[in-house]
Amino acid sequence: MILITGASGQVGCAVIRALQAEGLETRALVHSEGGAARVRAAGASEVVVADMENKADLETAFAGTDAVYHIAPAAHPREEELGRRILEVALKYGVYFVYHSVLHSVLLDLPHHRQKLHMENAVVESGLVYTIVQPAVFMQMLTPGLETAAQTGVFPQKFFTGSDTQLNLVDLTDAAQAVAAIFKSGRYRNGSYELCGPENISLQDLQAALSAVLGREIRTAFISDENFLARSGADPESYQAKTLLAMFAHYNRHSFRGNDQVLRWILGRKPVTVEEFLVRTLAQQ
Repeated sequence: MILITGASGQVGCAVIRALQAEGLETRALVHSEGGAARVRAAGASEVVVADMENKADLETAFAGTDAVYHIAPAAHPREEELGRRILEVALKYGVYFVYHSVLHSVLLDLPHHRQKLHMENAVVESGLVYTIVQPAVFMQMLTPGLETAAQTGVFPQKFFTGSDTQLNLVDLTDAAQAVAAIFKSGRYRNGSYELCGPENISLQDLQAALSAVLGREIRTAFISDENFLARSGADPESYQAKTLLAMFAHYNRHSFRGNDQVLRWILGRKPVTVEEFLVRTLAQQ
């Protein structure tokens, strides 16, 4: 039985679906009944509604499991603290610990990267058998702007301010299937694995892919920080808002490149391209 923390989000549900497809049983740890409905729909074998901050709840969730896939709450100010609490309970039960980190966790000026790097260190030093997965930016972040692009010819985006920036995007479905392969095969223990897509795309590449798939010329419009915060409803002074804006600024300034060879190796095939992802997503809408 594999415990999935943070299970009700997009990543957690994708991982549950991939594990189920491989015949692996999952116990989903969620914070609310709404989350419970989402993970059941994704195929979770069992569901535990619990507070990740409550050690007794965590011990109940871990009982009877032999592995955990830990997904931290997105841009949480106490991500490392919560992760260490999960790790402490995992140590008590002696489970195989798979940690969902981020590509290039070594970028220390980004708060969430720094917390994930510290957590990686704790995992490696814990003495548990472990695996660390480090995914790039998920292609699914393109999905909300597709309808706007189809209707108006303009794709709103936050990652590119100029022609020099390059961004690696990975299909979440590919990443989830890689996680399932890691659990099922047992061949990837005690290692860290970057999960990247096959392209480091530029603004021009993105516009070309969108134009090809939508059959019309598409241009992009950069979303200002002010508009982004207004759309998200985030408090401009919150850790989450400051973390996300720092991430966008860093990626814009330095790019966020990756290499798909590890993911290709794990999947046994070429990962999905941005254009293939767009075609698939539009066909599903």
